[in-house]
Amino acid sequence: MYEKTNSRQKLVIIGGGAAGMAVATHTQRHGNYSITVISKDAHTAYSQCGIPFVLGGEIEDFEDLIVKKPEFFEQMGINIRLNTTVNAIDIDSKTIHLGDEVLSFDKLVIATGSRTQIPDNIKPNIELDNIFTLRTLSDGMKIQNALKNTDNLTIIGGGSIGVEVAASAAKRGINTTLVNRNYSLLSHNIDPDMSEIVRSHLVSMGVEVITDTVPESINGTATVESVTIDGTDIPTDTVIISAGVLPDTSLTRNTQIEIGKSGGIVVDEQLRVKIGDAFHTDVFSGGECAEIYNLITREPFVSQLGSTARRMAAVIADNMCGTPSTFGPIINPWVCVAGDFQIGAVGLTSRIAEKNGENIITGMSKGLTRASYYPEGSQIFIKLIFSDRYLIGAQVIAGEGVKERIDGLAFAIRKRATIDEMLEMETCYAPPVSMLIDPIMYAIKDAYKKM
Repeated sequence: MYEKTNSRQKLVIIGGGAAGMAVATHTQRHGNYSITVISKDAHTAYSQCGIPFVLGGEIEDFEDLIVKKPEFFEQMGINIRLNTTVNAIDIDSKTIHLGDEVLSFDKLVIATGSRTQIPDNIKPNIELDNIFTLRTLSDGMKIQNALKNTDNLTIIGGGSIGVEVAASAAKRGINTTLVNRNYSLLSHNIDPDMSEIVRSHLVSMGVEVITDTVPESINGTATVESVTIDGTDIPTDTVIISAGVLPDTSLTRNTQIEIGKSGGIVVDEQLRVKIGDAFHTDVFSGGECAEIYNLITREPFVSQLGSTARRMAAVIADNMCGTPSTFGPIINPWVCVAGDFQIGAVGLTSRIAEKNGENIITGMSKGLTRASYYPEGSQIFIKLIFSDRYLIGAQVIAGEGVKERIDGLAFAIRKRATIDEMLEMETCYAPPVSMLIDPIMYAIKDAYKKM
């Protein structure tokens, strides 16, 4: 740990999201830095993941998502500059450029997050009123205002945000159409057979789900009026585009900072960026813009989880405060909530496993989250994926108890648990929280019979 002195180094952090703000607070408490955080966002230190649930009414107000206000950080001695765009980074002179202003740094953290992908065919009319992307708190506030006068909503993209917002809008009584280019919803996280369970649930809520297609156009004069899908004009008052994201690495274009094949910034285990043949001792990157590795495939990818960003921030801050720390490959446990369903996954899907040459065997089960006689339980659907007898993937859908199971299965994957070891798992039981035999055991046995 650093000893506080009067000679403080200048730390500049670009990005005020989960990674950037966590680095700022940690280094302020444990390091010896003069810290400036620069963000083009209008807000900082808020829960991006909570936005769909304000739209659905589960959370009363967007203000509830703000964990710490800017005044909190100012009182800590952290200089926060919101609504501010960095135009360029000069690694050689250790400066960043904000228009005509130049700031110098001793240490730099690039935590710029990600940017929304806009499909080419709908770009021509993207400037129409009531067309939104959903990345920031300000985006959520604008969408909330638009939904007050929306009868027909079209959501483009069937990932986590698209599915969660579709469920939230349907709960508000809005006619909602969800269109997805892939046949399966949540295709990055779960297999098609599990996706069908999610689709059926959304349809039961009143969502029209259109898959395996992309909109041909968005139509209107000043305000959006319809979306053309498969040759049919669907009346639409509001459009939300959630067609995926890309790492926001635009600031690296005129630098020598290396970008990896995932599109993220190449970093080492200490999360230092790569310039030329070496990793820079004073420039770090973390969060959705940095490339990390999958524990199972060893392939590079970019994690879009807030939990990953916070872990990366701790590693960056430790290293800048004199405590050597590393960030290794991960398995990216994930969960989202749509309507009455929790949907969770960890490790590889069947598609990704087979793409990587894995010879897989899957085990499936369906059960209940509580004893059959105990009220308010739900069905639970479990899929486990094994390769060479090792667990490499898991997917769980239920009305409750998904996160806990995914967390346990994530640990089993990380510890390279075999199906033989998992057959000896002991699970606890009480009627309000489980069946006598946990449905996970039936999924394990189903895979074992196939081996």
